[in-house]
Amino acid sequence: MFRMGVIEESLENSGALDILKPFFYSQRIEEVVDDAFPLWHTNEYHVPDEKINDLVFILEQQVKLTWYIHAFNEEKLIVIFRGKSFHISPHRDDTWNAMIEYGDMVKVERRYSESIPLRV
Repeated sequence: MFRMGVIEESLENSGALDILKPFFYSQRIEEVVDDAFPLWHTNEYHVPDEKINDLVFILEQQVKLTWYIHAFNEEKLIVIFRGKSFHISPHRDDTWNAMIEYGDMVKVERRYSESIPLRV
């Protein structure tokens, strides 16, 4: 089972949330001062292993530039950017380097890509 975090404001089309509905677990709302989107709706989803790859492919097409989505379990961290995803170690190591570089290309600030949390 993967835990996935999706900030609703990170999606090009909120209709993409419909594919995630069966896996919805909880929502947290927070104010983010000085952000273009000052109110974030962070949803947590619990996704079975056999469903994760299909969802990752769809979310690669829906996540906005400058944002990412992540999913994780005990063995793997999946970081989803616009157009590409990375299946890497949940603990920072050399497998993170290509992900961080791609994050730079899609304008995700390094302070985010260098410290992907293992929480939603």
